[in-house]
Amino acid sequence: MKRPLLGVFAALIAFDVAATDLSPNAIGGGDIPGNYASIDFYLSKDDWAPTLTLPADAGDQATVTIHSSTGKLSNLIAGNTDYPLTSMTIAKDDHVSFVFQASQRRWTVVAPTYTPNGNGGSGAMPTPMTGKFARFNLADGDWSQAVTLPASAPDGSVIAVASSAVWTSRIAPTHALFASSFNLRTGDQYVFMYRSRYQSWVSVKTPVVALDAGSIPAQLPAPTVPTTQVRFADGNWSPSITLPASAGDRDRISLISDASWATTVSNQYLDTTATIKLTPGMRYDFLYIREKGLWTLQSAPAPSHRPDQLSNGQLPDMSSPKASLRAYDGNWSRQVLLPVNARPGDEIVVSSDASWAFDVTAANTAFGTIQIGNGDIVRFVRDDAGRWTRATRLISMLLAYSDRAVARVGESGEKMRLLEGLRLTNEALENSKANFYVKPAGFLRHQLPQASLGDALNAAQTDPVVLDTRARTAADAFYFEDYYGGTAASCGLGVITVTKREAMVGIGALECGTTVLRHELAHNLGIAHAYENNGATPYAKGYPLLPDIMNDNTTPYYSNPRVYTPDYGIAMGIENQIDAVRAMNERSQLASEFY
Repeated sequence: MKRPLLGVFAALIAFDVAATDLSPNAIGGGDIPGNYASIDFYLSKDDWAPTLTLPADAGDQATVTIHSSTGKLSNLIAGNTDYPLTSMTIAKDDHVSFVFQASQRRWTVVAPTYTPNGNGGSGAMPTPMTGKFARFNLADGDWSQAVTLPASAPDGSVIAVASSAVWTSRIAPTHALFASSFNLRTGDQYVFMYRSRYQSWVSVKTPVVALDAGSIPAQLPAPTVPTTQVRFADGNWSPSITLPASAGDRDRISLISDASWATTVSNQYLDTTATIKLTPGMRYDFLYIREKGLWTLQSAPAPSHRPDQLSNGQLPDMSSPKASLRAYDGNWSRQVLLPVNARPGDEIVVSSDASWAFDVTAANTAFGTIQIGNGDIVRFVRDDAGRWTRATRLISMLLAYSDRAVARVGESGEKMRLLEGLRLTNEALENSKANFYVKPAGFLRHQLPQASLGDALNAAQTDPVVLDTRARTAADAFYFEDYYGGTAASCGLGVITVTKREAMVGIGALECGTTVLRHELAHNLGIAHAYENNGATPYAKGYPLLPDIMNDNTTPYYSNPRVYTPDYGIAMGIENQIDAVRAMNERSQLASEFY
């Protein structure tokens, strides 16, 4: 009789009977303990953790409910739950419950589960759905030909759709952002999230069809699900491959190689004529754009070269659409020769941090020879005539800072901040396909009026020291950073113009991040905020639907309808309506010739 009593006593020690209130501050972080029968875990503004984990073990039927009252997002690691996601986002006003299944050693998400039979024989999910997470399951005897997502839901709501039925079903594109190949086969699982800014459901997890290159035709068949991966390996190889002639909207295909031999990817059905060769260790990702009827290249390898590694300065033949070369002191060469063999659309970005200039040329160019000096960045593009052309120009910028900024972060720290802001600007210009880069013209330690950003902005356009230094350093643009102690009305200001060089100025607050520079430079080139119409042209603005640089400045892109977001494949602008890159490209020559 004592053994059961000991067992009960041990269980009472391991698991409290009553529900326990816990929080990150109470346990020292977001790792929720497993020695309670029931936990209410609370997140608040001043009691929060960025990452949460459920315990690896707990008593059978133990419960955890996470409550959030803060606008800060938490990421819950969901690998030990029955929900088909590796992580879940916990947002304000969320209340998410889990029950531990000891026999499976995993947590079950407490969420409503819909089926066709429980829904009157229909595959249409009800609106509104209950709770943040939901499921829709199909099975033999409980099946529908199509599943339709709810018409709307609170932002961030998530639905998992799964099937164990023998018959293939499909998820209707109604209420989805794009009409991808949403076939629902035996064992398939999809996860959709509702995004209120798009008023649509976006797919965050889809089935993946994995194909071996050696066992498929040279031209891939149309995808059956939104994500397809083709792998190349020794003994499973093909010398060439062509993507499908058509596909579901925003379907994705990845080509991955571990083979010893190269594979040529045909440009047929692609929106590029550039070189696409699959060599060992390479991966290409393609996205089908229904409105263009073509596949666009979303990611590709970009080999990086050093001058001192080249034979007689000759860059190797192109193996992918982009490559780069960067020179430093110690890896410098007097001359660099662009690749002999390349296709129209191939690009080489050449940059230098070396103390000495070097020449760039090729057997067939539209420019002869170009000298690359310290701080220069130049993109070269192969044209339809087989010539290398210069595709970018340079805007030089004087980087200035105040005594107050130096007192805050030190002189070297302030210079590093400004150079990082310049690096982030050039990264965004490259991502967005702009026709210019920005190079540092020098540094200036100088004090402009301290009262406000606006006062400093006005003074920078007439200050004798600023104007003289710009003229002496040939600085087309000017950017100044000061420390305002949190009193600045915004993170930065820039004159929205490109008509005269004195007004090519931007001001940033040290207490904000280093991304302010790229935002203010766009203002200088005539670009307005996403919700404003005071730009140089009607289309010179940010995109309200996306967090681009002129909206909330969290992603390294300016609006451009010819570029697509890496997550959902949304065009980053609208032709003739929202196109910051077009507007900047139209004005970059004028700005680059101010000095």
